[in-house]
Amino acid sequence: MQIISPTKLKTQARQRGFALILTLIMLGVVLLVFASILSWAYSNAIMTARNNQYNMSVNAAESAVELVVGRIDRDFIYSTITNTSSAYASLPAQIIDQSGWPIQYGFSSTNGSTGTVDVVFAPQNDVIQPLNSQYAGLNGQFQGLDVYATATPIGQRYTVPATVHESVQFANIPLYQFAIFYNLNLEISPGGTMLIKGPVFCNASIWEGSSSLTFNSTVTAVGTNYPQAADPFALNYSGTTPPTFAGGAPVNNANALVMPIGTNNNPQSVLAMLNLPPVDYAMGTAAAYSSNGMKYPANGADLVISNFYNGTNDGATLPTGTNMIVYYQDFGLTQLPYDYYRIQYVRNGVTSYSNVNYVSASMLGTNAAKTMSTNIYYAGFTWVTNVAFYDWREGWNGGSGPAKRVEAVQIDMGLLNTWLNNTLVTNSGYSSDQLKLLHTGNHIASAYVYTSVPLTSSQLPAVRVTDGAILPHPGGSTRGFSVATPFPMYVWKDYNCQDTSGSSLTTSVTTHTYPASLMADAITILSDSWVDYNSSAATLISPTAGTTTVNAAMLEGIVQTDPTISGNYSGGVENFLRLLEGWSGYTLTYNGSIVVLFNSQYATNHWQSPGNYYSVPTRNWSFDTNFNYAVKLPPLMPDIRAMIRGSWSTHQ
Repeated sequence: MQIISPTKLKTQARQRGFALILTLIMLGVVLLVFASILSWAYSNAIMTARNNQYNMSVNAAESAVELVVGRIDRDFIYSTITNTSSAYASLPAQIIDQSGWPIQYGFSSTNGSTGTVDVVFAPQNDVIQPLNSQYAGLNGQFQGLDVYATATPIGQRYTVPATVHESVQFANIPLYQFAIFYNLNLEISPGGTMLIKGPVFCNASIWEGSSSLTFNSTVTAVGTNYPQAADPFALNYSGTTPPTFAGGAPVNNANALVMPIGTNNNPQSVLAMLNLPPVDYAMGTAAAYSSNGMKYPANGADLVISNFYNGTNDGATLPTGTNMIVYYQDFGLTQLPYDYYRIQYVRNGVTSYSNVNYVSASMLGTNAAKTMSTNIYYAGFTWVTNVAFYDWREGWNGGSGPAKRVEAVQIDMGLLNTWLNNTLVTNSGYSSDQLKLLHTGNHIASAYVYTSVPLTSSQLPAVRVTDGAILPHPGGSTRGFSVATPFPMYVWKDYNCQDTSGSSLTTSVTTHTYPASLMADAITILSDSWVDYNSSAATLISPTAGTTTVNAAMLEGIVQTDPTISGNYSGGVENFLRLLEGWSGYTLTYNGSIVVLFNSQYATNHWQSPGNYYSVPTRNWSFDTNFNYAVKLPPLMPDIRAMIRGSWSTHQ
């Protein structure tokens, strides 16, 4: 039998005690760790729940902000936006339907006011400034808006509110800042070298089908860019290899820019811009001069010109009657007195006529033997008349013709300038110009023309501007001049290529020009060599062109490519300016902004290849960089509208 000493027993007891203590310590540590894990898990669960609730509150607050921004954007498009914050502040509480939401929310402003959000309009910016976002490089007039919304969950264990802030700008962008702007599909495939020197934007899709083509700025499509040989909009029509995009790769799927008329970009709706205003904004009424009414050039023009149904004079016979009427417009329409009369008289049994300029009808009775008012054969104006000539494109009919007779109201810009500056007689336009200056601080600088001559199978109502090398500049005004009409327009001879200090003829440097725009159903250039009586010749391209310069922003319609006709083509941007002469060996210099918003309604014959009714000029075309400056933008210029999103932030 083994005998264990007392000392050894004590040692063993101590060891067992240490083991127990160590076990208890380890158990305590385990329990402490377990408790910590439980505490962490519990805290993490709370944090996760609160974070989830915060994210849901952010979504709810964002829905409130977007509701307000969307409503204001809609009103902006409809031009019914109000700067009264209260009109929008309570919308989320009133409109958002939370019946399908798993959690209900209350909305409040940043100061705790329940049922409302914060809607803060910045002061209206009256200065055109550079724009941000996708419109970088363009300028616009904009108004800032900040919307703050706080969403707080109702009846939840964790009440975690969230506040969302969004900053946006509602911008009006002058349309003539684009080198090319199309509201329809844009096609461009020039045979010769063509450099596009400014931004290009299309509310549809773009075909860039020429290796001779270079873009030095942005090219943006709401649809798709097609830099390829085959025209995707045509049946069996092709160009060459892709162009050069020196300004960066073309952009697809951009946000659309909203047109000035209507609530969408439908070309048929936009066409209404050049027509007579609808009854709600009828000319001469108070509504005509509201913000909506002034979108129509007919209501914004300083002069309104029209003729009668049968008022056209063919140039071969003497004009008769009083077939022209001109109104001065200044928040109302005032008919202006005639300043030109043709008097019929008989002397020695022979009927003769004399022209009397710058007099009134009452003055005609001063010489009873010769100028009694009963002998007035014609009454009108020195600077606007009726003319007739022929257009082979519109009368093409497969080449068999006959050329369509154009019956046009013609404005002589040089004589208009004389009429506006004539201080010697009471029947000139000087008094109206001075009245305009007194009321608005601006001289007369625009005209709207409406012809009553009907469109028929052989007759085309139109407007023609001529002798416009220097535009009207009453009182030394540098505001320029714009002409608008819903009918086709013809530009005869050099236009806007000089001012009182020098010339910009045949150059892309537009230092010596005035702000100018022409808006019409279609625009055709007639060179310095055009002669009316040659235009009906049986042989095509019989009128031979001459080197010509035209400087103006141009807004018009086109005849689109017909995808059902093999080889049919709209003519592309390169034929945006229509031609009727043999231009081979001659240069057409054009500086401006090319804008196509709708389909032509009057001049509707399709483009025909060169060698038929025209031959191709040397095109010296450029974007007029004057349009980058607010003070050099033309009168009557339409704006396009865009909402530009800025900063977005959230916090608890």
